[in-house]
Amino acid sequence: MTIKSKTKKESSRTLSSKSQALSQNISLSIPLPRSPLVRRFLKRVQNTVAKYSLFKPEETLIVGVSGGPDSLCLLDVLVLLKEKYHFSLHVAHVNYHLRGEDSLLDEALVKETAKKYSLPFHILSYHRKETSPSEEKLRTVRYDFFEKLREKYMADAIVIAHNRDDEAETLLLRLIRGSGLSGLSAMRPRNKYIIRPLIETSREDIIEYLTNRSLIFRKDMSNDDAKYLRNKVRHILLPLLEKEFQPQIKKLLAETALLLGEDYDLLQNQGAHIPLVRKDGVIEFSCRNLLQMPPALITQELRFLLRPFLAGKNPSKNLIFECMKAFKSTKKKNQVITCKGLKCIRKGDTVRLLNF
Repeated sequence: MTIKSKTKKESSRTLSSKSQALSQNISLSIPLPRSPLVRRFLKRVQNTVAKYSLFKPEETLIVGVSGGPDSLCLLDVLVLLKEKYHFSLHVAHVNYHLRGEDSLLDEALVKETAKKYSLPFHILSYHRKETSPSEEKLRTVRYDFFEKLREKYMADAIVIAHNRDDEAETLLLRLIRGSGLSGLSAMRPRNKYIIRPLIETSREDIIEYLTNRSLIFRKDMSNDDAKYLRNKVRHILLPLLEKEFQPQIKKLLAETALLLGEDYDLLQNQGAHIPLVRKDGVIEFSCRNLLQMPPALITQELRFLLRPFLAGKNPSKNLIFECMKAFKSTKKKNQVITCKGLKCIRKGDTVRLLNF
């Protein structure tokens, strides 16, 4: 069931009393026997875990929980799987204070849920400096907090509740905005310390699971706001594609993203293909050797070579383009490209990469 906060005029109870009400409701969910539906759901999640080697027995996991349906489903699933895997769970929540009382109720629900499961609860109360922080800014705040917890408790992974529908939406968004293979692989089941056990599970199945388990959750009304592009994809574009073109479009898009991710991993794991000379933080290589490679591998090779100079981030499409332009230039004078952290110099056949 969904918990929605009342308007200010309707509200006569304090936040504390609402939290107590949430606590009473939560206590009903834990002792329920496992129905056939729940057993099937757990089996599907375990298949995903095994397929992508997401976690092992006795590991420590930081679980990001917003209070929404996906993350509360994820937390309940992990609690049930503790019997088999014997791992330690830490519940992490970020309150951005963007939605007034709703944000406080999100926090209260997650806190009470963690308490009922007898799990440690960690909260970051983030008071924004910006009037309207971007989604990317909020994501950075959230993941930085999760990473600090991972380091503090020497956890093995950070568990995020992205599901199959999220994967499909992300692929469409990146197609609309324009993206290469890395972007089109969308959200990976595992990305370093980030794992997503629900990545092959539909949002519909998650809601069905929550209903069967009598679990309450919060609904973020901003997820219905059409001013956000993702919401337009979710509520307008995908339903249109399902109705007019392919009823299984979400499943197929999500599977496509996972397949593209495997292709991207193949390229990424190739490492450096060309001979390199490394000295005092400078990397040198032959321009001719690089250009003899297939175009897709050239791009991947450049990402591999430039990333250390860009604080570990992938170079932009524009930077790749400028480098390729310099490498293919027939001009005799030196070609120099600079950006924050990097200086790329081509002199004859020699390319030098150094900190700038």
